[in-house]
Amino acid sequence: MRRLLALLLLTFSIGSYSQNASNVKENLTELSKKQIIDSLTQKLEEFYIRPNAVGDIKKKLNENYKKGLYKDIVKPNEFGSKLSADLIEVSKDLHFSVRYDPEWTENQLKKEDKEVQKKIKAEELAEAKKKNFGFQQVRILEGNVGYLKFDYFEDPAIGSETAASVMQFLSSTDALIIDLRQNNGGAMEMGQFLTSYFYSGKELPLYKYYYNEKNRKKVEREMWLLPSVPGKRLEDIDIYILTSSVTFSAAEWMSYSLQNLKRVTIVGEKTAGGAHPIDRKVLPDGFSVNIPFGEVKDPITNLDFEGKGVMPDVLCKNEEAVNTSHILALQKLSAKNKEVTNNLNWYIPIIKNRQKAANINSTVLKSYQGKYGKSELKLENDNLYYKWNNLFTLLLTPIEQDLFLVDGIDDFRIKVISENNVVTGIKRVYQDGEEKFYKKE
Repeated sequence: MRRLLALLLLTFSIGSYSQNASNVKENLTELSKKQIIDSLTQKLEEFYIRPNAVGDIKKKLNENYKKGLYKDIVKPNEFGSKLSADLIEVSKDLHFSVRYDPEWTENQLKKEDKEVQKKIKAEELAEAKKKNFGFQQVRILEGNVGYLKFDYFEDPAIGSETAASVMQFLSSTDALIIDLRQNNGGAMEMGQFLTSYFYSGKELPLYKYYYNEKNRKKVEREMWLLPSVPGKRLEDIDIYILTSSVTFSAAEWMSYSLQNLKRVTIVGEKTAGGAHPIDRKVLPDGFSVNIPFGEVKDPITNLDFEGKGVMPDVLCKNEEAVNTSHILALQKLSAKNKEVTNNLNWYIPIIKNRQKAANINSTVLKSYQGKYGKSELKLENDNLYYKWNNLFTLLLTPIEQDLFLVDGIDDFRIKVISENNVVTGIKRVYQDGEEKFYKKE
């Protein structure tokens, strides 16, 4: 039930409603509802990728109308949500979404007008800029592991410059984590653009697909790696993609394709299972519908993940995915280069502590107090502090029961040494493996 609810919320969030307040319909008439349903089913007959399913959908919507199930729904948004839910219930296709957006439909009806086209493109660009073209976070994690989070796939026609700058920021990392846990999809061309950074200019098909034009004219296409991309490629590093139960559409395709090419390790939860490309069609009275009008196949498996989702290589809870993949990346880097093992293992306790913070009771912390040569550990307000030679006092943050980070110092940590449950000293533990012991006075 939780998964179904998440998928329905995902579908409606992808088709989020935007309204011009002056154009909002106060109430829908029964005639208007019937016209919307009739137009909707006509669009399905013309474009839906599963023609054999159209009859069942049409029957369901008309039966619901005749039974009066839509009679008490008078608000446009509520009617759109109900139609969306009914379409998904019958078809099991999560890409269906009926929206009420009179401004959008009006612009579409006038899209041959050059001024209207210019206005639409300007509004789309302005909205994309506000969202930074989908790219939400980019940073370097411990151990020189890159982290990239983006929440939708923007059309590279307007988003490639930002995407390229992000990839250049990450170009000197030793491993890369791509977080698609909240990514609802978008333009598959952005997946093509980013994926091309993970190979060294080789020719490789990513997707093969076909779609229906009006009157079911079938158009077949293939999408390959791009022969060139701006800046440095990341073809030699290990890549980890994070997924969740709401990772959807183009985000799933990028994950699925790279998994089948054995280029990435997917970490997290099984994805939503929406493989079909969509097109948005105009309906009467300010309504529109997203219709799955095409089908994509992986060139290796000749399959897709529609209704099944993409299964991760490493299953874990959504909230554990970043830390799990980070540890996997460090372990793999250590296995490749034994000379850096100590340095990389240095970070693992920090990552594990993020996932489950160390909790040391006050009695144990009190037992750690005392003088250790020129150093002193002192407990104040349930926090343990490290004092050195009466010159400075630094907060200690526990990452294990007896191991502490020193605030502002990355070179060493403080480890409390006990024998037979009695504290005998502390060690300064350095990243290169060196240790210095200080006996408790």
